[in-house]
Amino acid sequence: METSPRNASLSAAEESAPADSPSTGFLWMGAGALGGGLLVSLWIGLAVLAATLRLPAPSPGLLILGLLMGGGLFREGMRIARGEPDAPFPGAEARVLGRTMVFVFILVGCGAAVEAFAPRLPLLILPFHIGVAILGPWMWFNFLRWRLQTPWSRRAGWWGLGLGSLLVPALALFLEGIAVVMLAVILLAARVLLEGPGFLQPWLPQDFSPERLSMLPVERLIADPWVWIGVLIGAVALVPAMEEALKSLPAALRMRDPTASEASLILYGAIGGAGFALTENLLSWQPGVPWAATAIGRLGTTALHILNGGIMGWAWSRVRLRRFLEGIAAYLLAWLLHSLWNAGAIVLSGALLAPLSVQARALALLPALIGMGLTLLLVIGGLGWALPMREEAEASRPAYQEE
Repeated sequence: METSPRNASLSAAEESAPADSPSTGFLWMGAGALGGGLLVSLWIGLAVLAATLRLPAPSPGLLILGLLMGGGLFREGMRIARGEPDAPFPGAEARVLGRTMVFVFILVGCGAAVEAFAPRLPLLILPFHIGVAILGPWMWFNFLRWRLQTPWSRRAGWWGLGLGSLLVPALALFLEGIAVVMLAVILLAARVLLEGPGFLQPWLPQDFSPERLSMLPVERLIADPWVWIGVLIGAVALVPAMEEALKSLPAALRMRDPTASEASLILYGAIGGAGFALTENLLSWQPGVPWAATAIGRLGTTALHILNGGIMGWAWSRVRLRRFLEGIAAYLLAWLLHSLWNAGAIVLSGALLAPLSVQARALALLPALIGMGLTLLLVIGGLGWALPMREEAEASRPAYQEE
């Protein structure tokens, strides 16, 4: 029989994804140097291009992500190469979680004060932005660990974070780019059939040239219903479907390991979601955008990513037992939660950006805020109750045996 994770000590080391050998350490060091070097080089290239074309500087989050993840993986690889033992992943104690939550909201408050009193110095918000972006995933992931009472190792944490923050976003951007292009072509063809090619005339007048691209009327773009149709289809249907299939990559890679318990697969999926959220958080702010509201919203989105990653980790545990319908149902649930959250965010954006009357804006804002609040309550309940209860229900069943 499988030992219940409730009876396991938090100080015990969780099974590591890679083997602790010098060659594995060199692979980690190479992955850290390659991933971090690519991101830092990309940021430098974008910064040079922006300076040449006199465009806004790229988000510093790309540089921070490269230094953080590249340096973290490289340092852990050095430990493996030197033969140092693994260690427990910190932060799942109740008192540590409480301090982290208080500190996160202090950072949000300080950043909001800086934004209010020094709006012309947006770089002053950068330390608060980085702090919230990093501590948010760490806090929510450790909250799930605390509820599961499952041991987890530092090495497993870095492995999952590396996949979730570097490889998964790259795959998601590639696939989402293809899907967006296909969606744009389909919508353009549908509009030509319904309205004829004349609808392009206001957008592309006879004297139009690429140099005048920045002079296109943004107001007309925001007021165009076809743009919002495309945004809704892409953000509510396509993007959640792809991201939820990709974020649990660490759990999918560990699924065939018979020593990986169901609780550990839930956490492997959740750590993939935490890495994905880390990348989104670091890249989600640019000067000129209200930061405080963005930071609070990102905390909710981070919790959603980690919950859905945990749900997908549980789905992979069902797949390895050949309970495919349960796995598909879990995937659809994760997709639905992500879609509801994105729909609320789009309605909020539309209510704030679209040229609506005060009454219409109020009618749109209130349901969106209520819907996102209820979704967030479901997410917190899932992290604190639903996933732990699901794992407890399976704890007494026989351990996985590959057939």
